[in-house]
Order: sequence, then C-alpha cells, then structure tokens
Amino acid sequence: MSCAESNCYVVQGGDTPYIISKLYNISLDDLMESNPDLDPDHLLPGQILTIPLAAQSEDCPWGAATYIVEKNDTFYSIAIKHKMRLSELLKANPNINPDALLPGQSICLPMISASFTNETYRVKFIYPYLWSRFNNERYEGIDGFVQVSAIANDASPEELCKKEAYHKLKPYGTQPIIIMSELNGREACYIIPSADQPMEMRGQSAFIAAYEKPVEIKGISYKYFVLWADKDHLQDIINTLEFF
Repeated sequence: MSCAESNCYVVQGGDTPYIISKLYNISLDDLMESNPDLDPDHLLPGQILTIPLAAQSEDCPWGAATYIVEKNDTFYSIAIKHKMRLSELLKANPNINPDALLPGQSICLPMISASFTNETYRVKFIYPYLWSRFNNERYEGIDGFVQVSAIANDASPEELCKKEAYHKLKPYGTQPIIIMSELNGREACYIIPSADQPMEMRGQSAFIAAYEKPVEIKGISYKYFVLWADKDHLQDIINTLEFF
C-alpha cells in the first residue's frame, strides 16, 4: 500500500485501527475509508497506512492566528519558531494530539497579549504583543495598530462622531458607518470605514467615548477619549478597555 510521504503511518506492535484513529484524532470510518484494502483484524507491524488529514482546529480565539503545519513540524518547534511557551501553544489546541501532527493540518497560535497603560489619558487595554511602540500614544505591527488621544469639545457624542467620521480629508472613506453605543454607562460611538477608504489609512476605524469626568491635560479639559485602530482589531481592543 502506498501513500503520500507526509501522511504515512507505520504500524507498530500492539496497534489496532481504533488506537491509530485516536492517535490522529480522526474517526475510525475515515481511517478505513482511506485504506480500503485494510483488514482491521490482521494488522501487521511494518504495514503502511494512509492517514487522512486530522481534525482541524476550531475557530481560533481572539488574537490567535491560524498556522498550517509543515513537514517535520512539532509543537515544540512551532513554539520555538513563534517565540512562545510550549504550554501556551498546547492550551490553545486542546483537541489536537501533539504527537500526531500532519502536514496541512491547521492549529491555533495564541496571541500573547501586552498591556497598554496611559496615565495621561487614564486608560488601559490589551493589544497584540508583537506590536512595537511608536510613541507614548501609538503601537503598531504588520497586521494593525492602535493609537489614543482625547478631544476637548462640548458637542454631543453624536455630533462629535459625525464630525470625525466626515472629516474633509475623508480618512474613513466617503460612506463611513457610525454606530452609537456606550461603555460602562458612558456614551460612545464606533466609526467603521467604507470600502473606498484610502489604503494608506490601514483600515483605520475609531471609538469615541465620554469620560466620566473631564480629564485635565496641560491645563486643558478633555471631555472625550478617542481610540483609533485598524478595523480588524478595534472591537477586540475595546473589549479590554478600562478607564481609571
């Protein structure tokens, strides 16, 4: 029996189809279907079986990336390659047998989060740890960015959001979406860019929220906090946002 080099299994003494299916987290039916000539009652050591692709990881949690297993990969080598603890990688993939990875299989690479705290704007939140500090207000990486500031304006949240969304330079495109919301009882809004947003804006979206009490910065009173981030990370960052 022949099989793709990367998906072969050499039967060991004491193996049964059930044991092999559990090793690779596949169903017994899938194993038998991939080996139509197999006699399950007469496995022999040294016999070569075709192993179908093992069960894929479920949707990865926020911030995690999907990684496609390559030939000769192990959980340990993947952890070393991506500079993370083996325990963290294993925890992110509870249904994957680390001793039976197959090329082409997908696993989750957990996000190792970093904490952002800004005393000036009185906020803290979590962002992807691979992003680098650009300045005190901004962190960015190849897959996104986050930046904070404050607005000194007595306008209502709705008026303020419209002014930001429809700025004359059109940083959010010509038809941004404004979603009125709240955060811990504070009036707030989201600004989501339209499809024609300039590419150089890197998917910039915004979240504006009223401070519980205006924040004094260099003698100026700021009523609103504003956070800009790429649209793929905005909600996840806001989910961790705290004022202090």
